[in-house]
Amino acid sequence: MDDNFLQSTLKSGLFDIGDSDERLKWLEQSVAALVKYLQKNYSQLPRYSLVALDPNISDREPILKDVEEIVTKYWKALRGKYPDMPRNIHRGVILNALMELGSKDPVAARIIYLTSTNFYPYMKLGREKEIVHTLLTELGKMAENHAIEEWSLIEEEPKIKISNLKFTDLKFGQATFDASLLKPKLLAAAKRDPSNHNPYQHPEQWGEHFATKATEGISNSFNEAFNTFAKTFSPTSIEDPLNKFFADFKKSLDSTLKSSFSSILAVERRSKLLWWKETLYSPSLKKSYREVSQSILPIIMGRDLNEQVAKITPISVDYLLRDTLLILIEKKGEQIKFKDFFNSLTKDSTKSEITNLLPEINESEGRISVTDFIVLFLNNKAELKEFTERTGIKEDDEIFIEDLSVAIFHDLLTKRLSSK
Repeated sequence: MDDNFLQSTLKSGLFDIGDSDERLKWLEQSVAALVKYLQKNYSQLPRYSLVALDPNISDREPILKDVEEIVTKYWKALRGKYPDMPRNIHRGVILNALMELGSKDPVAARIIYLTSTNFYPYMKLGREKEIVHTLLTELGKMAENHAIEEWSLIEEEPKIKISNLKFTDLKFGQATFDASLLKPKLLAAAKRDPSNHNPYQHPEQWGEHFATKATEGISNSFNEAFNTFAKTFSPTSIEDPLNKFFADFKKSLDSTLKSSFSSILAVERRSKLLWWKETLYSPSLKKSYREVSQSILPIIMGRDLNEQVAKITPISVDYLLRDTLLILIEKKGEQIKFKDFFNSLTKDSTKSEITNLLPEINESEGRISVTDFIVLFLNNKAELKEFTERTGIKEDDEIFIEDLSVAIFHDLLTKRLSSK
């Protein structure tokens, strides 16, 4: 695990374990156990991120109770020292687990970063502000670098690299022509009878006899020579170098084709987004965004963009969404209170258009994202008075409409990423 980050957590004063090396060891074991759990449950990363960032998280929060079960496996006397819910200890364990997991996996880093940056502006962080800033900065860099690689254009001319074909172990024996096999056959071909007379009275008859016998002798001698030669090397001495050569060739070809395809895909992605911005057309509603009411516009645009991009996207896509939305909204540069936004949804007669387009969520207890609350609200499963308790954001907190759309876009992306 990242010992430097853990030491920073301790130095921040988020919680105090004194000079006890034993307690430090228990915390390290707790962080390692939580990392293992989250590695198998990526869908929980957004909730754990939201809980870790909130200094005022409720003691009744289910995530805190789950973390306490892990911590008390190692720190058995935890509640003896802390009779009340030790929120900051559990938050410190979560923050360190998020840092460790995110540092190893760019997908995890992206989930944590996107979720946290939606929530971060509304948090009144105290002693933990610096370590939270470090967490978001480090994981944000990792996530962005990964996204840039996914969307990059290959400027280098693709070249197939092929190694030389070498037969290093190929050895040939000597092809030896055995004269002792041929000579008797030639003598038989030229044979005369005991009286030293040619038994064939006509030259044509003797010629036929000689050719037949001589051909048989020469043929047998050559066959024997080449059979002996063929036994001096094995088929693998040729097959192995050839197989290796073509395996290397295929690997190089696949790599080159993949690079070329990645560039083509990157160009296609950019073109698709530019066309979306140019046309201002909603592929899900089948109509222009200019025909969509202002209250549901940030929701549907964040949703539509999520449907059109890869799960791994650079931050520049956020700005594309902002700029596209700014083309359409009437009051630019003004913030809206969350309670006013939800009240506008209540009065909007067209809200049913988007209700079925948003993902269903489980009505579990505890902290949820703004987008999840919007889904519950639109389906009459949550009321505005529950907003602060469920999201940690106050009803009177303000947000730019374009930033709300980006937050919705982020939340939908994290759902896709965490469904791993």
